[in-house]
Amino acid sequence: MKYLKYVLYALIGLFVLFIALGLLNPTVNYGHEFTVNKTAKEAWAVSMDESKYSQWLTGFKSIELLSGEKGKQGSTYKVVVEPGEGQDPFEMIETLVEIKEFEKAKLTFDSEGMEIDQLYAFEEKGGNTTFTSETEVRGKGIMGRSMFALMHMFGMFEAQESENMKALKKLIEENTTDYYKIEEDVPLEAIPVQ
Repeated sequence: MKYLKYVLYALIGLFVLFIALGLLNPTVNYGHEFTVNKTAKEAWAVSMDESKYSQWLTGFKSIELLSGEKGKQGSTYKVVVEPGEGQDPFEMIETLVEIKEFEKAKLTFDSEGMEIDQLYAFEEKGGNTTFTSETEVRGKGIMGRSMFALMHMFGMFEAQESENMKALKKLIEENTTDYYKIEEDVPLEAIPVQ
């Protein structure tokens, strides 16, 4: 009986520590940076190509425009993610908060259990582009905050971000899509005279 009391105290202590993690760390911040031998224009196009999201965003399933004009500030989207094998997919509402073509995109994501602020920045120097991601995650409720703080302590967010960014870097470096293809020459006789 005496040992049971100590086990109970230990469990209560662990629970208190778990809750304290969320109180002391209500947000989780992480980011990543890489450089590619491509222009910012091309790096931007590859990273914004919805048809390629599943090739670099782990668990990405779909994105659907809900309101606004696609790719414009203020537009909202329904994003479906499957976090892992055997886990149920979940939905997030993405809002494009700020966009400056070829330079940066600021996004927010809202789901049942968390809120995410994300910034993607592109900086070109001498034909090379540095891509930087900055992310802040907030759990909704103390249990979510505590869980995210614990995941952060074990480097789980950083590991996932690193995996995604390695995949994006490879995708940009190996890109063969010409996103800015110039239209074929139009015969002079097809151009109206004014």
